[in-house]
Amino acid sequence: MDIPVSSLYLPAIAALVGIGILGYMVSRSRQTGRRFGLLNVAILAVLIAIVGAAAIPLFEGASANAKSSALAQNLSLLRKQIELYKIDHLGRPPVVYEGSLPQLLRSTDKEGVPGPAGERFPYGPYFRGGVPVNPVTSRSVVTAIERFPPESTTGRGGWLYHQETGQIAPDMPPSAAK
Repeated sequence: MDIPVSSLYLPAIAALVGIGILGYMVSRSRQTGRRFGLLNVAILAVLIAIVGAAAIPLFEGASANAKSSALAQNLSLLRKQIELYKIDHLGRPPVVYEGSLPQLLRSTDKEGVPGPAGERFPYGPYFRGGVPVNPVTSRSVVTAIERFPPESTTGRGGWLYHQETGQIAPDMPPSAAK
C-alpha cells in the first residue's frame, strides 16, 4: 500500500504554500499593528483547512509505510525464530496448537515437549510476549495450511503456517501486504 512519491508532492506543496501565506498574513498584521478583519479571518480559515486537507495524504502514506515496515520486520523475526527452533530441535519445526505456536513461547526439551525452564527443558522460549502481531490485521493468530506458499487467505488475520516446513506468511491478501 505504498503511495507513489510523486502523488505526495502536490499536498506537500499546498501545505507549504498555505503555511507561507499564513506566516505572511501574521507578520503583516504585526507590522501594521492592525487586527485581522473579517476577510482576513475568512482567508485564514480557508488556509488552515487547505493545510489540514493537504496533510491528510501525507499522514496516511506514513501510516501505511509504517505498517508495511513493521509487517516485514515481524515476519523476518518469526522466520528467524522458527529456524532457530528447528536447529535446536533436530530439524523439526514447531506445531500449531489452538491458533498459536506454544513451543516458541515456552521452554522445551530436544523433542519439543514444553516444560518448566531448567536442565530438562533448556531450549526457548523464543518469544516471551507471545507470537508477534501482524500489524496490518492487528492479529497474532497462527493458522496451519496444507501448501506453501498460501493460495488464499483464511480471513482470520495473523499468520499462515506450513507445519511440515516451518514456513510462515501473513494471512492477508497479497495486495494488502504492499
